[in-house]
Amino acid sequence: MSDSPARDSSFSARFNRIMRLTLTVVLFISGGLAYLQFDERRRAERDLLVQRLDERAQALNFIMKSSADYVEAMRLAGESWYTVQGARPPARPPLLEAALAQASEGMWRLDDIPKPYERRHTGNLTGLEQPLDDSLRYELEMALSLNPLFEVIAKNIPNAAWSYYTSKRNFILIHPWVPSSEFKYTPELYTHGFYTEGLPENNRERRRFWTEAYIDQAGKGLMVTCGAPVYEGDGFRGTVALDLTLDVLNEFVRAFSSPHGTLFVVNERGQLLAHPTAVASADKAVKTVADALPPALASLNPATLLAGTSQSLDAVGAHYVWSRKLADAPWRLVYVGDRLAMLRDLFVDAGTDVAALLIGLSLMLLMATRATRREFIAPAQKLVDHIELESRAAAVGIPDVPEGWRPWFETITRIFNDHGQLVSIRQELDVARRMQHSILPTRFPSRPDVQLHARMIAAKEVGGDFYDFFWLDANRLGIAIADVSGKGVPAALFMAVARTLLRATAPTTAGPGPCLALANDLLSQENDTGMFVTLFYAVFDTATGHLSYANGGHNPPFLIGADGIGRALPTTGGMALGVLEGESYAEGAVDLGPGDSLFLYTDGVTEAFDTGGRLFTEARLAGVLDGGQSLGAADLVDKVVHAVEGFAAGAAQSDDITCVALHFTRPLTAGAP
Repeated sequence: MSDSPARDSSFSARFNRIMRLTLTVVLFISGGLAYLQFDERRRAERDLLVQRLDERAQALNFIMKSSADYVEAMRLAGESWYTVQGARPPARPPLLEAALAQASEGMWRLDDIPKPYERRHTGNLTGLEQPLDDSLRYELEMALSLNPLFEVIAKNIPNAAWSYYTSKRNFILIHPWVPSSEFKYTPELYTHGFYTEGLPENNRERRRFWTEAYIDQAGKGLMVTCGAPVYEGDGFRGTVALDLTLDVLNEFVRAFSSPHGTLFVVNERGQLLAHPTAVASADKAVKTVADALPPALASLNPATLLAGTSQSLDAVGAHYVWSRKLADAPWRLVYVGDRLAMLRDLFVDAGTDVAALLIGLSLMLLMATRATRREFIAPAQKLVDHIELESRAAAVGIPDVPEGWRPWFETITRIFNDHGQLVSIRQELDVARRMQHSILPTRFPSRPDVQLHARMIAAKEVGGDFYDFFWLDANRLGIAIADVSGKGVPAALFMAVARTLLRATAPTTAGPGPCLALANDLLSQENDTGMFVTLFYAVFDTATGHLSYANGGHNPPFLIGADGIGRALPTTGGMALGVLEGESYAEGAVDLGPGDSLFLYTDGVTEAFDTGGRLFTEARLAGVLDGGQSLGAADLVDKVVHAVEGFAAGAAQSDDITCVALHFTRPLTAGAP
C-alpha cells in the first residue's frame, strides 16, 4: 500500500509529461500552420486583388471597345454609302441639303433646321460655300446620312461629348447640334489630331486611332478623341471622330476600393487620363504619370516602370505595381499599392485567428479527444462508408451509430432512392423532348416567290405548341400554328395527335374551314381528358398571293404590308378544336402583295412576363413588327424572339413560345415546291 501513492504520482507525472510534450508539439505545429495560413492568406489576398484588377481592366476595355466600335460603325456607314449611292445619278437635294443653300457670309450653316427635322435629330453642318458638283453633293448627302448614327451614339455612350465628320472639302458636320455662333468650320480644324492622324501620309493602313488627351475648348473638361479615316475607293474624303470626356474614367477608378493603393489610367504618351484624386474635369492642363506615383517611386523612370510590369503584382521597393495594356485603346490601367501596409494589416487580422486557433486546439486536445472520436469521427466515417455503399447500391442497412446520427443515414438512403427515380424520369423526358422536336419541320422553303421560317421554344422539357407547313400542290402551301391547353407530357401527346389529324385531313378537304371542322370532330370523339387546341390554318397560293384561312380560337396573325405597319387579320370566330363535335369554321381571305409578310404566333409571345409581372401584350408585338416589311422570314422571327427575351430580362418562361413568318416576294406562276 505504501507504494501506491508513488505509483500514482509516477503515473500522473508520466501522463503530465506526455500531455506537455503533446501540447508542445501541437503548439509547434500550430505555429507552423499559422505561418502557412498567413502566407496563404497573403497570396490569396494578392490573387484576389489581381483578379479584381483584371476584371476592372476587362470592364474598362469593354467601355472603350464600345466607343471604338461606334467609330468603326461611322466609318463603315460612310464608306458603304459611297459604295451603294456613289454610282447612282445625282438625286434631288434633300431638305437638309437644300437648307444649306441659304448661305451667308460665304459660309454654309444648318442653323435653321427645316421641318420635319428637329435639332435633336441632326448635327450642324458648317463650311465654306462652294459650287455643288456631283462629288460634293454625294459627300454632303453621305455626311447627313450619319445623323441617325450620331444620335444613337449620344444615347448609348454616356461620356460622348461630340460626334462629327470633318471633310477635306472644307466643311464639318457635328452632333449634338450647336449654333454656328458657338462652333463652326475653320481651316484651323485641319491642324488637330482628330484630322491629321487620319491623313493618308500619317495613316497608310487606314486604321482607327486615338488622340492624346487635351482640354476641351467648349468647356467639357479633359477628353480624348477616337477617330477613323473615311475613303471613297482609294480617295481620302475626311475623318469621323468621337470626343469622349474622361469624367467617366475618373468615376471608374474611384469605384475601385482598395485601402492600400490607387488605380489610375495613362496613355502611351505618358499622360494621366484618370485618377481618384489627381485628375478632375476642371483641370487646366493635362498631367503626367509622374503625378500619380508615390514619392518613393518618383526617382524611377515612369515609362520603364510601367512598360516592364506584368499582369501580376510586382514588388518594387516598398510598393506593389500592376499594369495592363488595353486591347482596344492605347492606354494602360495601372495600380500602385503600399506593400508593407498590406502585410501589416494581414498580420493584424491574422493575429486574432491564430490565437483562437491555438486556444481551440489546446482545449480540444485536453478535453474532447475521446468524445470527439466516439461521437463524431467514428459515426462520420461510417456515414462516408454508407454513402459509398449506397452509390454502388451495395448498402445492407444502417450500421450501429449514436441515435442522433440515424436521421442522416436514413436521409442518405432516401436521397439515393429518389435520385434513381429522378434520373429515370429525366431520361424519359429527354427522349420525349427529342421526339417532339423531330416531328416539327426544321427545313424551311426559301424560293424566289416565298420564304418561310419558324421557331418553337418550350417552357418545359416538352411543350404543347406546334407549327406545321406542307405543300398541297406546286403553288399552294398549307401553314398551321397551334397551342394545346396545358403543358408538359399530356400537352405534347395531344399536340402530336392534333398535328397528325391536321396533316391527314388537309389534302382531302375543300379549304381551311372544312379541314378544321373535320379535325375538330375527330379530336372531340372520346376526348375524356377535356383537353383542347387553338389552331390557325391557312392555305397560301404563291401564284396569286391569295391567302384563305380559318381560325379555331387562336390569336389572329399579323399582316405586314408595304407601309411597314403590322395589322391583325380579321378573326373568323371559330371555337377551339376538341371541345364540341359538329362545329363549323368560317373562312377568311386576304391577298398578299409582293414584299408583304404574315406573322403567326402563340400566346406565349404576348403573355410573356418581365420580372415585374407585366405582360408583353399584342400592342408591343405590333410595335416590334412595325417596319419589318424589308425583313426576310428568318430575320422577322429572330427580331420578335429577341424582343421577347429582352423584355423578359431573365424572368422564368411561363408558356411555350412559337413563331412562324411567311414572306411573299413575288408571284411565281410555275415551279415545284
